[in-house]
Amino acid sequence: MKNFLKSLLLFTLVFVIITSLAPMGMTKAAAKGRVQNIEMYIGEAYESTDYSQVKSIKNTNKAAVKTSKSKENNNKVVFEAKKVGKAKITYVTKTGTVVINVTVKKPKFEYKVYGINKGEILVEVTNKTKAIFQDGKFQYTLKGTDGTEYLSEKISVYSLMPNKKSYAKIVFNASKFEPDVTKTEIKMVSLSRSPAYKYTNAEKKFNLKDSIKSQTEDQVVVSVNTKNTGKIPISGNIFVVFYDASGVPINFVSHGVYLQAGKTDTSDAICYLNIINFETKERAAFGEYKIFKNVYTSVYANK
Repeated sequence: MKNFLKSLLLFTLVFVIITSLAPMGMTKAAAKGRVQNIEMYIGEAYESTDYSQVKSIKNTNKAAVKTSKSKENNNKVVFEAKKVGKAKITYVTKTGTVVINVTVKKPKFEYKVYGINKGEILVEVTNKTKAIFQDGKFQYTLKGTDGTEYLSEKISVYSLMPNKKSYAKIVFNASKFEPDVTKTEIKMVSLSRSPAYKYTNAEKKFNLKDSIKSQTEDQVVVSVNTKNTGKIPISGNIFVVFYDASGVPINFVSHGVYLQAGKTDTSDAICYLNIINFETKERAAFGEYKIFKNVYTSVYANK
């Protein structure tokens, strides 16, 4: 049952704090009034349950943490971190009382954008917090030189590691408008990780070997071989960013990682060299590539 719960919680975007399916001593504590301390960042959300119907919820700081009964399951309480501060959440169920002390912190991200092709913008997000996030949703706004807003939508950015760069691509219809890339605005909307798990940088246990497999006038293929030398599974993403001869990004490839202990994986990252002058058929000139390893382990820690 524990293995089932661990796998169930590993990638979920809505997070459950296990209270009743614990060892016998913890089960009794939950029935009598279990107390937990949780650290959250603005934009995070999860669900707490002791697997019995929720009767009432008390919240000492509704501005910092929004709480509500789940619309899908009356056994769950939904927590949403909204503002920096502390809150004491007490909810009563048919089997007992659960008390959760929540500390909400403000996350910090830095952004850079690059026009890499007609209708495509590369987004670079650097996580400046100490926490590892499985992914985040970010709102981007594209504007013209005069400030006219053309498009505002959300993108997902994966494997946000402390002081590391993650990448995603904005794709738009260039036949309808041509934005000024320098005026692109980006802000964080939501973040995903489980406070019931301990996340650790796994780069030292993640061996990676790469080489150019082939190169033609219209594409470059990079072979990437990886191995998990650790004792537990590794998750995350590999970002392969391609640059022209002057060091400007021209394309990128993202490859999701999930490697069991001792396992290996081989994949190809293909960079298509786009035509930059349709009259002369000139293509972007490939200069180099860089690989960013954003990998981590996650261990169930709420024992």
